[in-house]
Amino acid sequence: MSLYHKRNMPTLAGRGIIFFISLCLILLTSAFQPAKAWPSSATELDNFISALEKQCKKYGWNDINLREIPWEHHRLTKNKNPLIFAHYGNSDKNCVLFLGGVHGDELPTVYLMLRLAHYIKNNGQLFNDRCLVVAPVVNPDGFLANLPQRTNSNGIDANRNFPTKDWHRDALRQWKNKARSNKRYYPGTRPASEQETLFQMALIKRFSPQKILSVHSPLNFFDYDGASSDLDTFEQWMEKICIESIHPLKKYGFFPGSLGNYAGNERGIFTLTLELPTSNPGKGNEYFRKFQTAIMKFINIPAKSRDSFSD
Repeated sequence: MSLYHKRNMPTLAGRGIIFFISLCLILLTSAFQPAKAWPSSATELDNFISALEKQCKKYGWNDINLREIPWEHHRLTKNKNPLIFAHYGNSDKNCVLFLGGVHGDELPTVYLMLRLAHYIKNNGQLFNDRCLVVAPVVNPDGFLANLPQRTNSNGIDANRNFPTKDWHRDALRQWKNKARSNKRYYPGTRPASEQETLFQMALIKRFSPQKILSVHSPLNFFDYDGASSDLDTFEQWMEKICIESIHPLKKYGFFPGSLGNYAGNERGIFTLTLELPTSNPGKGNEYFRKFQTAIMKFINIPAKSRDSFSD
């Protein structure tokens, strides 16, 4: 070997430095790669539908064929369950987003949204000029747990995890003081940390809904957030719906990190929460029949028009 080559060969220390720099570059590159959020195949969906079918059978929901519904799935939860939704209609106008199963132990909310997805599919001619998006089980990890739970598999309430403007200031403080650190309402250590939250945000961003109906239980009322300029008019319309469905309207308010705050208060989207009377899964069919008319009317009212609530 020539003297030139000997002088230009990296020393052992030099090679160590080069290796260290290369390793740092690899680690830095990896750190900025997004975590997996997209299923790699249809296997996750098929397994999830099988798990849902088992739960439906357990709760006596025998009038739903999950495999007839054109599901889409674009995110995985911590337990590798896909977050599913069905998109109907060809119009981007008067888009309505329906959410169920945000809290995994509010069982009939899942039935209501699965049944709604079926109804829309079987009556497509009624909704061709609408954009309807149904996400029936926003928190599948909580819903499929051996003992269904409100929070997701990280122990976080997806309805306290939205990145609202008051989150950093108030979310943890209110959880400790007002909720007395009740684990059922834990908002997490930072906003938008959960796939279930990001899933709802992604649906709002993709479909730009003018209206959102989120179904919960068991507080037994309607609650409305958003579009404050039309609040009085909307409440008059809601009073009619409440009389028809024998279901009260209550100003429940919103919380740091809640959907009502994020979508209704901050973005002016007509956001209506339907609180069912109980969380009894055996009441699902009864509740669907009770609120079907109200849901159909909610679909048909044009948003942000002071003259749209006369019917």
